[in-house]
Amino acid sequence: MRRSRAQDVGLLRLIAQGIVGPRRNQPREAAERMLALQAQEQWSGLASLTARSTSRQQSDVLAALDAGELVRSWTLRGTLHLTAADDLRWMLRLLAPRQLARAATREARLGITASELDRAKQIAVEELSARGPTSRADVIARWRASGLDTGDQRSYHLIWHLAHDGVVCLGPIRAGQQQLVLVDDWVAASPLFEREEALGELARRYFDSHGPATAADLKRWANLTAKETQLAIALARCKLSTLEIEGVEHLLGPTTQDELADCRREARGVFALPGFDELLFGYRDRSATLPERYAAQVLRANAVGRCTIIFDGRVIGTWKRPRHGSEAKIEQVAPLEHLPAAILRSAASQVAELVS
Repeated sequence: MRRSRAQDVGLLRLIAQGIVGPRRNQPREAAERMLALQAQEQWSGLASLTARSTSRQQSDVLAALDAGELVRSWTLRGTLHLTAADDLRWMLRLLAPRQLARAATREARLGITASELDRAKQIAVEELSARGPTSRADVIARWRASGLDTGDQRSYHLIWHLAHDGVVCLGPIRAGQQQLVLVDDWVAASPLFEREEALGELARRYFDSHGPATAADLKRWANLTAKETQLAIALARCKLSTLEIEGVEHLLGPTTQDELADCRREARGVFALPGFDELLFGYRDRSATLPERYAAQVLRANAVGRCTIIFDGRVIGTWKRPRHGSEAKIEQVAPLEHLPAAILRSAASQVAELVS
């Protein structure tokens, strides 16, 4: 087991995630590498992938969504994530059953019955088969017209359930809104792993794209049980490297640490990232990137993350983007500590590039 300095963890993660170094790819390839990027906010998911793509142009991410190469669905932890379309089915097959089991209590509280779920599925399949990509509002209107109760968060939960069942997902964007599509119509057939193979694939790709990270990080990220986490790591370990950092084992891709020698100067630079980005939200322990003294200023009470500025591998400031359709300029970067003018200028430039 190799050893590393704790202060290098944030730099290594920048490299593993493809924010710096030689790993930037086209959007589909970048999404495949990351496996899943948190994206409950549509814009933040698009921006996270843009920051990891070769061109750094959001138009390329939109084109990949339009081509069916990328999709957005409730893939991990019951939360919307952006994934390569080829990874959607096997990830849902592995992870969705636990989410659906946990949702049974909420379904009962909302009064959603099995027959209503079947009826909602039938109507959605009919509507999307006939119309192709369709707004959520139009699908909900069709449910309502057919006599289904869509009030009190029931419509959201019906879509959420159908997505976990692999019936629907979110595909192309029309007029600023991502459209519902049928998975069987929109996503090409891809191999389905057996359970153990899927666990090994999940662990390998998580640590390759997020490492250095711990078993606890993987467990939280994929919402696995302790037993599943141990098995997943055991299956993937031969394809990963390990580091001891302050007495704790971290796993990472086999080339990540070697790449730091070539990319250290770049990794110590300034980067703008959106809220919910995987550099913070991909881990149980965020302290390598987000110093504890700044956590309350960056993460709100409900763990919603502000857009961040990264310097030398850690958060040193926040920023806000204009609301959709607003003509207001981007608000000035808000530093969390005293920063030289050159860093502030670089931060403003990075923000402007990310939102352009």
